[in-house]
Amino acid sequence: MDIAKQYNHTFENIEIQKKLSDLSQKTALGNALNPRIPASVQTLNNLQQQVIFLPGEVFGQPGTLKKITTGQQYSSVFNIQPQFDVLNLANFSQVKSAKINKELTAVKSKIEERQLYDQINAIYFNIISFHGQTEILKQNIAIADSIVQITQNRFNEGVGRKQDLNEAQVNLITLHDQLEQLHFNTRIQEESLALFFENSFIPVLTENVGVFENTAHSSPVNNMLEVQDARLQLSMAEQELRIARLQHLPSLSFVSSFSWQNLSNTGFFHSASSWIDYSYVGLKLSMDLPTTVSKLSAIRNKQFQRSLLKNTYEHSIREAETKNGQLSLDYEKALSQLLNLKKIAQLKEDTYLKNFQQYEENILSLDRLLIAHNDLLNARLNVVTALAAIGFNKSRIDINNKY
Repeated sequence: MDIAKQYNHTFENIEIQKKLSDLSQKTALGNALNPRIPASVQTLNNLQQQVIFLPGEVFGQPGTLKKITTGQQYSSVFNIQPQFDVLNLANFSQVKSAKINKELTAVKSKIEERQLYDQINAIYFNIISFHGQTEILKQNIAIADSIVQITQNRFNEGVGRKQDLNEAQVNLITLHDQLEQLHFNTRIQEESLALFFENSFIPVLTENVGVFENTAHSSPVNNMLEVQDARLQLSMAEQELRIARLQHLPSLSFVSSFSWQNLSNTGFFHSASSWIDYSYVGLKLSMDLPTTVSKLSAIRNKQFQRSLLKNTYEHSIREAETKNGQLSLDYEKALSQLLNLKKIAQLKEDTYLKNFQQYEENILSLDRLLIAHNDLLNARLNVVTALAAIGFNKSRIDINNKY
């Protein structure tokens, strides 16, 4: 399992997701005060300045109007406005939302890891089972070959039927075909397993199903990842509802402005031009009134989502308990089934050996012997499958308890 972490890109993606959630939390902390520093630079050439007319009496010319041009032709302004929120409850609530999201990402990552290990576990024990079945088929091919030899000798001696020889050869060919198909299925599973390691290599599995014959009873399963996931999703929905409500409360901000203006009728930033500085600092209280239907319905929508997720959370508790119980029952079932299948295999082997002796003595028909042989083969294959099932279910329990 640990090898998968070195090669499978899923684990790399999981780490990236964790880093993204961590970045979101840090961003939320930084945005709690919502600091911002708008800055601007503006230069204007007033090609046509504003004109006003003053009464001529001012200039000693009664009855006339005097045309006066006002303002400066060249105007440059530098402005910087540092601001931050002194009290913004919605932004502060975003910090908790980001924290919940980080926890939720961690839980989902564990679920994704567990699912990946479950998939590897299934393929692994398919291959282990196929290896065991391969050995059984090879042993039974040797048995089938000996039956063909006996039948061939009898036919050559003129005391056997051609039909019996045909059936014995068909039985041998069928077993060879089963073995060949099993090799193909094993290769398919091995390539599927290699994909979990990004095809960097094809793992060579040497474990034998026989090691699971004396497996002890396992510990109880206590995996509650889905419950944690549902609980955190509910917490996230409740937090988003809280944020939506707090966004309609007033926010208090610190505001300021510092400006430098250069005025001239000669040119931009002329040496004889004048500089004018002005600034202010203060507090601003602002409020976004919920005047639109969309804003009001957004709150109602989040209330419905919270109700749905609450039901999902409550159901996930019962579902997790059932799933954990089923994992234990599957394992106990596999252990119990192995005992019965081993007894059946022993009885089928005894029946086959007696039938084979009788066939050698020519007091039993070939079809009866072939039936006994096939029954023995199936019984042995069932034992191998049961052993693999024990290992598979035991490993499933270990994986679930790990997470």
